[in-house]
Amino acid sequence: MREGVYDEGSHILRAKIDMASPNINMRDPALYRIKHESHPATGDKWCIYPMYDFSHPISDAVEGITHSLCTLEFEDHRPLYEWTVEKLLPTSLINATPRQIEFSRLNLQYTVLSKRKLIQLVQEKHVTGWDDPRMPTLSGVRRRGIPPESLRLFCERVGISKSDSNIDYGDMENCVRELLDGTSSRAFAVLKPLKVTLKNWQGSILEDFEIPRHPKILEMGNRAVPFGKRLYIERSDFFDMDGPEGITSGGKIPKGFKRLVDGGKVRLKYAYVINCDEVVRDSETNEPVELMCTLYPETRAGVTPEGMSRVKGIIQWVEASTAVKIKVNQYDRLFKVEEPGKDTGNFLDDINPDSLEVLKGVVVEPGVAIDAVGLLARIRAKSEDPLNKIYHSNLSYQFERNGYFALDSSSNGMGDLVFNRVVTLRDAWSQNTVSKKKDNGRNRGKANEQKSNNGVIEDVRRVAIRAGTILDIKAHPDAGNLIVCEVDCGDEDNKKRTVVAGLTGKVEFEDLIGKKVACVTNLKPAKMRGIESTAMLLVASDGGEGQSEQVELLSIPDAVPNGELISFEGKELSEPDTMMKSKGALKAFDRVKVCLKTNENAEGSYFQDGKEHRMMTSAGPVKTEKLKGAVIQ
Repeated sequence: MREGVYDEGSHILRAKIDMASPNINMRDPALYRIKHESHPATGDKWCIYPMYDFSHPISDAVEGITHSLCTLEFEDHRPLYEWTVEKLLPTSLINATPRQIEFSRLNLQYTVLSKRKLIQLVQEKHVTGWDDPRMPTLSGVRRRGIPPESLRLFCERVGISKSDSNIDYGDMENCVRELLDGTSSRAFAVLKPLKVTLKNWQGSILEDFEIPRHPKILEMGNRAVPFGKRLYIERSDFFDMDGPEGITSGGKIPKGFKRLVDGGKVRLKYAYVINCDEVVRDSETNEPVELMCTLYPETRAGVTPEGMSRVKGIIQWVEASTAVKIKVNQYDRLFKVEEPGKDTGNFLDDINPDSLEVLKGVVVEPGVAIDAVGLLARIRAKSEDPLNKIYHSNLSYQFERNGYFALDSSSNGMGDLVFNRVVTLRDAWSQNTVSKKKDNGRNRGKANEQKSNNGVIEDVRRVAIRAGTILDIKAHPDAGNLIVCEVDCGDEDNKKRTVVAGLTGKVEFEDLIGKKVACVTNLKPAKMRGIESTAMLLVASDGGEGQSEQVELLSIPDAVPNGELISFEGKELSEPDTMMKSKGALKAFDRVKVCLKTNENAEGSYFQDGKEHRMMTSAGPVKTEKLKGAVIQ
């Protein structure tokens, strides 16, 4: 065999072990076979090659591998692995005893991880290549802009087990959101621009607004955003009563729409309130091409002057003369079903035709382009330094109200910048999948309204803990230790809730205005010193007494809509009780409270039977700033 005398398949070298073994891998397995082909490293020197099961333990021992981690299908191969090591140790051909350990394969929904299927996607040009941002390859996720830290966080949360698992793609996206939320600068971008002209703005004068790069991380500094007579806003931020959307709605403004309409007002974020006076239309399509508006100078930087009603709608904008045009690739999941090919037998039948939307007319504030050009210069300067390689996707932004975006490797300069959408601000895919009702998050969890197989819904799933924003706060007129808050909990009638809480002297009032908080919204309203409280704020406490007690309100990511139902990791979603007012319901709530506390990462969690279930939103976990191991009450 070694000398190449025999043809392929005519002879084989086997190990004499036990043909009666119940494990087929131990029935005198093949060790070497004949292969008359050139090897890329050794050429034609060899014509016999070892089988994988034989070479696996040998290469591990030679290379100093102590633990060979394999997926579950290799469990039956472990006896042969150990037999090979045992027989070779006395020969001194190897001097180590590696071990093989099996774990379950990590399967992700809405994608494929099989090399054979990935090759087919590339070869048949269903994707642009191995680094297509929709591909689950290292080059693909890097080009898309997924941070390595988020993949490590995802793996930590999934853990290792021997049970087959099929992980929701949304769980990985939540890890990406969590990482990017703390590292990405904010920027204004208008994906589908509509021109706005301010009739009462003086000439071509530009005004610069100093805006934080990150609203919560002041160390990132500020950015200068120009403002002038002509602006761009999102086409979707203007509801055209005489356009197709108006015809579809019967001439009625959709419930909950707070942005711009003809004759209405809206606030430009960080800038002014404007009023739409006139709509200029395309003569052929009747589509709006320009809005003629009036600006209110006295409303600068969030001010609402006396006598003017507060404008609720806030939208982003980009000044027209300094705007930079870019191309945006809006990527979504490559497949439209959880397990591609399961129903049809052909995974290609389940490719999502809407997995990529290319937008060529996107405009961004000039600072984005300046940062991008600077990074491109650094990349070219370090192109030959493999130890300090810089990637295009190192530059990422949260384009406000749109999602997280990263610079694409096809970018070449100021006039040719391309950004890829890494992930949306919230898991819109899951919300669209479980419910076709547009509810801004209030019905999150209704997909599982039917009771679970246990028959009775457990206590924690009966409690409605929802996201809310504190709008106003004042001292209770008749109780020195109480505060009275106005909270937007996303109720369908847009009614605000009054919440009375004993937090005087424990929190700073100014720190609470505009803060996203967790509220229990289905408790029976209770009067507290004459004021009815219609919800309950959840706070973490270190257990101290009196003024020595340290408390923190549970914090929710800004991207979470008011009214979204907070879920518990590992718990099936279901609709909570409409109102917890019976004795049995209140006892259930008491049982829940004693199990709520923060973990070692200061994340709100529900501890039950030795297991931890973190409080989760569509944009990540519910947290406190620093209180760890604290009770939640």
